[in-house]
Amino acid sequence: MEIGILLAIAAAFGWGAGDVFVRRAMFGARPEAVTVVVAGMVLSILAVLVVVTGGFAVPEASFLVATAVMGLLTWLTGNLLYFHGMQRAGVVVVAPILGMIPIFSIALAVTLGGERPSVATLAGALAIVTGVAVVLTDRRRVLR
Repeated sequence: MEIGILLAIAAAFGWGAGDVFVRRAMFGARPEAVTVVVAGMVLSILAVLVVVTGGFAVPEASFLVATAVMGLLTWLTGNLLYFHGMQRAGVVVVAPILGMIPIFSIALAVTLGGERPSVATLAGALAIVTGVAVVLTDRRRVLR
């Protein structure tokens, strides 16, 4: 198996475990507080990595704009909305919905990036939508 795939699987495991811990943390804290703590932890760990690895060059303005937009959409807005949803509906319901990220990524890659997905990619996207629909129609969900 390719190292990139193994790293993605390891990341998925980390996010899955993180969801469970975040949900538990929100039994006694608001999603905004959890978002601040998570962001602070990420910043602290990355700061240590920058120091340990010898820093980084000053990036170009286009890089800063792109990463600022990404940070606003994913780290801040995405996590905050996700944490609110998780607090109200639980990990079992909300986490699979996040599986729809590739749908939005594909749509934006086509409309903004000029990419052309293959038939297999579109079939995979349909499978994702079907799986999310199954999760959302499960009436036996149990919340604590």
